[in-house]
Amino acid sequence: MPVCGLDFGTSNSALALPDGRVLPVSTGYSDPRLYRSVIFFPEDEREAYTGAPAISRYLDDPAGRFIQSVKSFLHSTSFRATQIHERTWLIEELAALLLRRVREAAAPHMGGAPERVVLGRPALFSSDPEADALAEQRLRRAAELAGFTHVQFLIEPIAAALSYEAQLTQDELVLVADFGAGTTDLTLMRLGPSRRGLPDRKMDVIGSTGVRIGGDRFDAEIMRHSLLPRFGAGSTYRVRGVSDKRLPVPQHVMAKLLSWHEMSFIRKKATQEVLELMLVSSDKPDEAKALYDLVMENLGYRLFRAIEAAKVRLSSEDETVLEFDEARIQLRERITRADFEAASEPLLQELRQVTEGLLERCAGAGEVDAVFLTGGSSQIPAVRRLYIERFGEGRVRTRDAFTSVAEGLGRASAAL
Repeated sequence: MPVCGLDFGTSNSALALPDGRVLPVSTGYSDPRLYRSVIFFPEDEREAYTGAPAISRYLDDPAGRFIQSVKSFLHSTSFRATQIHERTWLIEELAALLLRRVREAAAPHMGGAPERVVLGRPALFSSDPEADALAEQRLRRAAELAGFTHVQFLIEPIAAALSYEAQLTQDELVLVADFGAGTTDLTLMRLGPSRRGLPDRKMDVIGSTGVRIGGDRFDAEIMRHSLLPRFGAGSTYRVRGVSDKRLPVPQHVMAKLLSWHEMSFIRKKATQEVLELMLVSSDKPDEAKALYDLVMENLGYRLFRAIEAAKVRLSSEDETVLEFDEARIQLRERITRADFEAASEPLLQELRQVTEGLLERCAGAGEVDAVFLTGGSSQIPAVRRLYIERFGEGRVRTRDAFTSVAEGLGRASAAL
């Protein structure tokens, strides 16, 4: 009976075999090992597109519902379901659609679709125990709906640790920091050749914690500090029927712009009326037009792709220019690495506090031998520098930023 490890990520998902080999599950994508965790329901079709085809279909014609970051809503009691094409989709059904497509894509490489899975989960979906339990319950149900008959969970930083452990020739006490799109998880764990074959690794875990900081929040800081004024932040508009009364752009509208997948929640009649009022009465008419088109033409995904690309360039360059030209939006914003790091300082400070908090709770474990960083945001220079300053450059290590968790989950599935 085929078994696997599956990393269901906020941005990407990946599947690996018990030997740690990560399978190609996304033919035609830039990295075929990564399955984009996105769904697109076109307005004029009943078919649901997922992964890279969903992005291509959306870019051809954005009319419809584009859904990303399903994982980040699993803990939310306020998001139970959504209506699409007159059908109510539960959040676990949306997650199941993605898990099923990944499972089916792996089938040709495994002699059949896997039935047993070690599924990754964050150290904390939420600091609220009830919300955390709800998220795991929903993810388990999603995996069952996707066709898995046996589901076992493993905390994602532990999975990353097992990936790192495969290369060790001596035992180490390792701090693993796994930077996902939605969360950062940290685990302090004993790893090495003397422990590699143990069926149960619970005793090797000294401590684990998590925080809701990931790549999406770093993208949001670029939007907040560099781009929001281009969409009307700080502007005012005239209240309907009151010629001398002006109001600022509603804060809830500006807040939703910090996360592209939440922009669809403000495409409602009441908000549309405000945006239309701004078109005719804003003291910044060009910005009002840009805001209207961004929201009503569903351009958030494309804008945040440009933001993410700029962030990636700042990992190797001191400055970059973020360009975006769609509808009535024309952006050409110079962003320096120094600006980005200053905007990200609250996130970096929170990471410092979470890291120090874990180390204080595990003070009796001894000196940390190595720090293993994985996940997309581990490539941000300020993030890496945070750990180098704390532990020294010689102890900070990285491997494949995007598949380490999947590899470790695959290795853990050998026990099934």
